[in-house]
Amino acid sequence: MSAKPAGLIDGAARWINSKAAFVLAFMLVLAGLTMALGRTAATFAGANGHSATRGATGGPCGEVLAWFEPDARLKSVDDFLTQFGATIVGGPDEEGAYQLHFGALSLDDALRVSTHAPAFSRTRANARCTAAEPSVPIGNAS
Repeated sequence: MSAKPAGLIDGAARWINSKAAFVLAFMLVLAGLTMALGRTAATFAGANGHSATRGATGGPCGEVLAWFEPDARLKSVDDFLTQFGATIVGGPDEEGAYQLHFGALSLDDALRVSTHAPAFSRTRANARCTAAEPSVPIGNAS
């Protein structure tokens, strides 16, 4: 009776050993793909990949603080961000506000468009943002 369990164990050990090389090669391929895809995603993000600098010094500052409506839909937020070239660069903070960065708009324009966005319950300028431009009335910029 003791010969059968030993034979069964030996057979299982041979089967596992024959698959170990395949499993190791498969894991190496997966690790390579994971690293390649991560690098590709970072390359595609390029200068617009603000999330790559989130929390680091020198990253974009969110010159507008925005609080979302409780029933805000992701699609309306995404449409707003896309339409005005804005990105969410931080948040929520201790007050529940998110920092929005508008790369192509002045602070006044950014505040004006975000005030009328249906996804936000309120907005205001971010006093802690050193990247916020001084107020320039629309049409008076040189």
